[in-house]
Parts: sequence; structure tokens; C-alpha cells
Amino acid sequence: MTMTDRMFGASLTRRHLLGSGAGLAAGAALGPLGLASRAFAATPPKFKTVEEGFLTIAMSGSMPQTGLKDGQVIGSDADMVAAIAKHLGLAVKPNLMAWSATIEAIKTGRADIMCGDMGWSKARANALLLTDVIYYDGNYVTMRKDRPSGPYIDVNDMAGHSVGSGTGYSYVPDIKKIPNVEVKLYDNDDACVRDVEAGRLDYAVLDGMSVDYMLLQNKDNNLKLVPIKPNTQYPSLSGKGRAVMGMSLENTDLFDAVNAGIKWLWASKTNAECLARYGMVNPDYMVAGATDPRIDVDRSADGKILGPAAHTPKDYSSLFS
Repeated sequence: MTMTDRMFGASLTRRHLLGSGAGLAAGAALGPLGLASRAFAATPPKFKTVEEGFLTIAMSGSMPQTGLKDGQVIGSDADMVAAIAKHLGLAVKPNLMAWSATIEAIKTGRADIMCGDMGWSKARANALLLTDVIYYDGNYVTMRKDRPSGPYIDVNDMAGHSVGSGTGYSYVPDIKKIPNVEVKLYDNDDACVRDVEAGRLDYAVLDGMSVDYMLLQNKDNNLKLVPIKPNTQYPSLSGKGRAVMGMSLENTDLFDAVNAGIKWLWASKTNAECLARYGMVNPDYMVAGATDPRIDVDRSADGKILGPAAHTPKDYSSLFS
């Protein structure tokens, strides 16, 4: 039995699918995670939340970004929310649901924040207040460790090779544009990774975070992930996504406090620590893309908040000092 047989399950992510993702149902509650060690005007202000004392997360439970284990919220993105919430004097509480239901959960007041490798888009920016970026998720190539490579791989390096990916992934058309490439599409990621491991496939382009998480749990593997070098001829394949969190347009105070927390995540490198905890150790997750599509949509060039809930943010930075 290969490592992929032992662990890796099909993972069709929100960022890469052309259609909507699948998720879980039901809800669960957690106990308090503790209060902030420093205070805003002696103590953190009382923020308006769905449930007093809690920051409720709308999430699909898809690891490695969000999940539950022994009644505790886990996952890279959920851990970031919990770290911020602690400084706001709040505990975290999950509201598990299908990914397609998360935006409506925020809009109807059933959750305070949504996360889980949520890519920024103009449509989402018009529906929600979107936080600053928490990490950048470019595409990665999965290959055997014995295949030579540098810190990045150029798309054209895959010319003349066999490349696997998932049926319906948004960057498949770009893969098919590579000269003399043999494209193999799979209904689930584990079969694709298994073929790379067995040497039946040269490369695979799948969800990098999911493969990182798999490799973390199978350290005797013979696979590695290499980020794709930006190439304007292949924008979907080599471009970079921007992972954010979504919040209500009506609750700007809570948004401002969480966004101050995200600035703290970067300054303290807590976001990198949360990613590494679940296998995402490549420094490329911390590297921004060449352009920012948010400019003049929900952010100005100097960082002002634009869009349906444009406002001057309150300063909650002292909560994270």
C-alpha cells in the first residue's frame, strides 16, 4: 500500500475548482481559548458577535485549512482566527457547513467570519468585507524527489513530459497549452499523486496545500513540491491567489479589529507558523504576486478600504502590541 493509499483523500478545493466545493454539515462549540494579555483601554472593547464571547467561524472543515479534532478547531486558517480572537478577548466557535453556504451564513448573521483558503475575488469583495491577505497560494508541481529541480520550476520545463491534474481544475487549459505535453486528468487527487509516486507520471499540478499536508503525515515519502515560476503566458497556472477571510459589511468594528490582527500575524510571523504546523513550509506562501487585483476594487493603492463598506478603520493595533 502506498502512502497515498494510506492517507490522501480526494480534495477539490474552493480555489481551484471551476464549480462549487463540497463540505460538511452540523455545528459544534468550543470552550474559551483565553483572553488577551494586553488590553485596549485596559480591556478589549465588547465587540458585537453572533454569540457573545465567541467569534463564530463559517467553515467547511476541509483540511489543512479548517477542521475539528477532539472538539477543537484546527487547521492553518482556523488557527490564525483563534490567535487573533484571543487578543480580542473572544473564544472561537465553528459553524460547519458546505463551502457554498458560507457567504450566506455571514450575510444572514449565522457566523462572524469565514475562512479556508478563501481566494480574493471581485464578486466576493462586493458581497463581504474581505480582510487583508493572510498568505499567498500559488500553484505547485508535485514530482519525485529524485527528479532534478531548483527552488522554482518554469512552466516550459514541463514541455514534452506527462502532467496530471484534477478534472475541472481551473488551470487545466493552461496545462494543455504547454508544448508537446501529455495531459492526464483524474477524478481524485490521490490517484494522480499515486501515479507520480510510482513513476507513471512525470509531474502533477494539484492543490499544493493539500499535498503539503499529505507529505507532513507521510515523512517517508519520495515526493516534493516545487512552486511554479510566474509566466505571463500561463496566468492561471503560474499566477498567485490571495487568501483572505470574509466578514459582514455591517460589522466594521469587528472587521477593523480582525484586520489589525492580520497585520500582527504578518509582523509576528504567526501566519507562517500556522501554515508550517500543517506542512506548508515553503517560503513562497509569504511572497506576494507581481500585481494586486484589489487596487481600486476594495483597496486603494495606499491601503484604504473601498467598496460597499468603505470606511476609515478604527485603530485596534494596541490589542496586538
